[in-house]
This record gives sequence, C-alpha cells and structure tokens, in this order.
Amino acid sequence: MTATQSHDPATEIFSTRVYKAPKDLLFRMWSNPEHISNWWGPRGFTTTTHAMEFKTDGIWRFTMHGPDGTDYASYIKYTLVSKSRIEYKHFTGNGTDFTVRVAFRDVEGGTEMSFRMTFPSPEIRQHLVEKFGAEEGLISTMTRLGEYSASQDPKALELAIVRQLAAPQERVWKALTEPEQLKHWLGPVGVKLHLRSGDFNVGGHWSLVMTGDGWQQEADGEYLSIEPIHFLKMTHRWKKDDVSYKPTTTITYTLHTYEGKTTMTFVQSGFWSEEARMAHLFGWDSCIHQLAILLDATKADRTLLLVREFDAPIDLVWKCWTEPEHLAKWFAPKPYTCPKCEIDLRPGGSIFLVMRSPDGKEHAMSSIIADVEPQKSLGWVFSAEDNEGAAAIEGGTMVTFDDLGGRTKVTVQTYAAAYTDQGVFMVGGMEQGWNVTLDQMVESALERVSKSSNTKVSV
Repeated sequence: MTATQSHDPATEIFSTRVYKAPKDLLFRMWSNPEHISNWWGPRGFTTTTHAMEFKTDGIWRFTMHGPDGTDYASYIKYTLVSKSRIEYKHFTGNGTDFTVRVAFRDVEGGTEMSFRMTFPSPEIRQHLVEKFGAEEGLISTMTRLGEYSASQDPKALELAIVRQLAAPQERVWKALTEPEQLKHWLGPVGVKLHLRSGDFNVGGHWSLVMTGDGWQQEADGEYLSIEPIHFLKMTHRWKKDDVSYKPTTTITYTLHTYEGKTTMTFVQSGFWSEEARMAHLFGWDSCIHQLAILLDATKADRTLLLVREFDAPIDLVWKCWTEPEHLAKWFAPKPYTCPKCEIDLRPGGSIFLVMRSPDGKEHAMSSIIADVEPQKSLGWVFSAEDNEGAAAIEGGTMVTFDDLGGRTKVTVQTYAAAYTDQGVFMVGGMEQGWNVTLDQMVESALERVSKSSNTKVSV
C-alpha cells in the first residue's frame, strides 16, 4: 500500500509505504551498497557506489545510470543515522540540493517507512518535478525497495566496508590475491600471518594462521567465483579450540575505477550474532588500513600504544569513557572544546563528537562501536573529514581496562591513516593529543565523577 501527499505542497514531496518486512531488514537495504544498487532510483536506473560511510556525519558518493545512458553523479552527506531515522543532504551539483528525512515505524504486519524530501524553494521543487519526474521517481524507488527486500533473508547479518584506494585496479587485485602481498595486510595491526595453502582457482581452498600475543587463530575457506581485477567471492570459517568450526561466512570483494582511484567494496555475510559481526568490523577495518599502506594509498599513517595507571576504581574510569557528559569534558585536547557528544553504547552503536577550536571552527568525528565489554574493553572505528568534506583520516581504537584493586590500568591501542593534507596534520598530532587528553581525564572528568563517591584520583 502506498499513499503519497505533500506535507508542504510548496517545498516538499512526501511518500509513505508499509512493507512486509522487519525494520532491521529495511535498514540493511540502506546500509549495504550491494543492496542499495538493486533498488535505488526509478525503475530502469542502476547505481554504482564509489564511497560509502553509512553513519552520522558519513558520506555516500555514487553515480546513477539512467536507462537512456545518462549518468548522474551524486553526493549524500548523512546528518543522522539511527535505527528509526535516516536524515541526509543530497548534493546534486547543479544548484538543486535538497534534504531528506526517512523514518521507520513498527506496525502490524511489518514496517512503515516515510520519505520526505524538502527543497530550498518552490521553484526548485517544481523544476525537479517537471524535468525529472521527482514524485513518480520516489514512488517507483519505494516500490523497488519493497520488491527487492521481499527477496532477502530478514535474519541475515552482514558487514559492508567501502574504501577508495589511490592505486590502480590491477595493483589492488594483486594485493587481494597474491600470497606474497596478502601476508603484509591480511591480519589486524600487530598480528602475524602465515598462509598455509592457497589454490587460487574456483573450487580451490585456502588456509591461514594468525598469531598474536599469546594466542593463535586458524581460518580456511573455498574460492567460489573469480573475475580477474573485478570480483572475488570466497567462503570463510574460523577453527575453534576443540577443532570444530564456527559457522561459515561468505566474503566478496568488488572493484571498479572512479576518478583515477579504485573503489573496493567488501561484504561479509552469514554472521551468527551481532557481536560477531561488529568484532569483524574492527578486524577488517584494521586489515584494510594495512592494505592502504601497502598500496602507498595514504599520505601518512601512525600506530600508537599507550598505557596509563589511574589511582581510581575501574567503575569510575569506565564512566569517564562511556557517559557523554563525562567524555565531553576531557576527550578534546586543550584548547579545543567538545560542545557535542553523543554515545549509543552497544556493538553497532556510535560515538559522535564535535570538537571546537579557539577560533570557533568545528570538526566532527564519527565512530562506530565495534566492541563493548563493560569495565573490560571498548573499541571503535572512526573517520573525520577535512574542511573540503573529503575523508581526512580513518582508523580504529581499542581500549582495555584492568582492575588493579582500587587502581585501574588503561591500555590504548590506536591506528590511523591520512588521506588529505589536513589528515597528515591530524595524524602528526596523534601522540601528543592522546597524552594531553588522558591527562585531562584526571584533571576534569575523573575528578568530577569521583566527587559523588568521595574517591581521590590521581595518575
């Protein structure tokens, strides 16, 4: 059932539809570029994704291909991504930019999704309706979403990562498929990799061993599809300590060239839990960080390990890291301040910060939480844009907490890569920034939290 109306006929187009699908499934249709390319746009259109970070303050760069062969380059900036609402600004490049608000609501038998487009003027709305058929296009798009989502498994758990790499497509393909290349990046930062076998043919098998500080992990799989320099599909499974295996997942890499760079879309599907999916996010983000370094696709990179002991109980230290009102007091290195801090504390949740410089300029940093174990560990992957809206840095941070009987040891392991000149500046200041902020945790947030408990803190 589809009903279309204009909330404000002069500047808006509004449509709502009830889908026989759970909210999580519809949300997945928006977040995975492999899915969105199958329904985005009016019937007859196809979509190629060049970059995608589906999160608050993230971006989506894509090209829509019309049935007449016309290409429409587009850029979306997400201003809010939550399980119940998606908001973004759609930049068209021709002066007809507009904002969109998509809302999801559980109803009997499925999910109601509303889609509201708001234009800066009645003239722009009328132009897009008359020249491009914006009203009919929206209805067609929502219908296609219903058709495509009906063919998908509502219980499937997937992980999608899109990266633009400043390297030729052939070079990226070699890094994905040649053993001598794989050993340099196919493993999280600090992990050693040994490839036991690899028969790079459809039906061939591969196996590897990863080793870290006091641990070892084995994995293997089978190659399912190989389209040289374009597409690779394989299975993946982890061996458990009892020599049995965890459930088998499927991995695909899709490559294409855009504006002199290679867009790599990585998708892993078939996870057995949301916690497993998010743990893999952290691991794969770290791997792709090392892949970018191997390809000389970064302008700078840095890995840090910092260890501090605080004379405070672990519950107070944990609050300083996980409660927005406390994190905002210390996480921005002086003289910067943090006027906005939002935390959705769960695997798959987010941390969104706005840091303000003394001259009033604001810099947003958006993170996806990959690991949460109360008073034990907190991990996230992050990105930040430069002043031009380009991805300046991308990286990840894992913080572990050890209870020392009234004292707390905090270990911070973090990595980042710079992709613009401003990102080089950010990466260059990582070590100083982290040391300053950890000092500030004692000076402000930790002392503030401890007052209610009459606990003395120091470092």
